[in-house]
Amino acid sequence: MNRKVLELLLVNYNNINNAMTKPCAEKSKFEKLILYTHNELMALPPEVVYPNGMTAMEFATQLAKEANDREVNNG
Repeated sequence: MNRKVLELLLVNYNNINNAMTKPCAEKSKFEKLILYTHNELMALPPEVVYPNGMTAMEFATQLAKEANDREVNNG
């Protein structure tokens, strides 16, 4: 699963767990899901977000173009 899905699951699991006021099998199940989801989320590498929804290659191309333009203008 990707980071966004795991983050949403974790929020929802926590909300459901917090709404359960008495200890029971379902509350225990959600506590295990919360722990598992948190560990899965922490195991993922950090997500890099580029401006305007660009891919890494598009962003690198834009940076190279900007650097080349500055070099040409500065002569």
